[in-house]
Amino acid sequence: MGQSLVSIIGHGISAICFIGVMIYTYLRRKEFHRTTLRSNALLYAILGISLILAIANLARFIYEISGHPESIFSEDVDLFAQFFSILIQSVLILVLFSNKIVVERHVNPARVLAIGAHPDDIEIAVGGTLAKMRDAGYQIAALVLTQGEKGGDADNRQNEARSGAEFLGLDNIEVLDCTDTRLMTDAVDVTNAIEAMIEKCDPNIIFTHSNHDIHQDHQLVFESTLRAARNTRTTILCYESPSVTQDFRPTYFVDVGKYVDIKIQAIREHRDQRKKTYMKPELIRSKLSFRGGQAKVDYAEGFEVVRMISIL
Repeated sequence: MGQSLVSIIGHGISAICFIGVMIYTYLRRKEFHRTTLRSNALLYAILGISLILAIANLARFIYEISGHPESIFSEDVDLFAQFFSILIQSVLILVLFSNKIVVERHVNPARVLAIGAHPDDIEIAVGGTLAKMRDAGYQIAALVLTQGEKGGDADNRQNEARSGAEFLGLDNIEVLDCTDTRLMTDAVDVTNAIEAMIEKCDPNIIFTHSNHDIHQDHQLVFESTLRAARNTRTTILCYESPSVTQDFRPTYFVDVGKYVDIKIQAIREHRDQRKKTYMKPELIRSKLSFRGGQAKVDYAEGFEVVRMISIL
């Protein structure tokens, strides 16, 4: 009876623990996606395995507490619930440790400013690089000039910009309310806003739009960035938006092999734009693969260099 009571209590506690693992993993899924390689597959594996083991232990708990006689099937369930639980948990822990994203902290981390015309521009173009920089200890701020009201709901889009920045781990983001698609009418205000952000952040590196871009807002942000940073000792890198022309020719690349899924997940935060073709994960992955081929790595983000200054 004592052994039976211990077994009943053990299966009950195990079932509760596995249910707890499922709930905790689901609630912390954003953090999981941000810090783990192959996060989608591992997330589903943890949830699925925990569900199976919770059901097995719960079934065994109910079976034993009801006092039914043992059968070959019930003994097999008991064996699975007890021993396979330990084995599978151990394997999962080892797999999680091996897929944890670890980046060496930079000795002299830089201050970074990423500038975008619209709420999703930064994640689409430079999300992988910013995530990698953040993990290396860089201080990162972002400036978004419009709320993207011409392409969707302004309130949703500015909230999604903040959500994307939070997911990537950015220290600060400011979303302004300049006129979407008509930034040229706010050119002075745009330049002043960028200049104020540069003064506030004192960045070593600025990411901004390229001049080789057919979107008028992107071109204006490029020009305004150069004006605002004219007297600064700052590296200026231009990123690749979906609207760049064939004249966009990157010469500086960042290996983002560990950050492909993180970039895709950051872009998914912009649910208001999810139907846009350029938001599709397969297109994002293929572009990273193409730039990676140019850089002789698996995946990379490419940048045009306006000015490169060493921070050593």
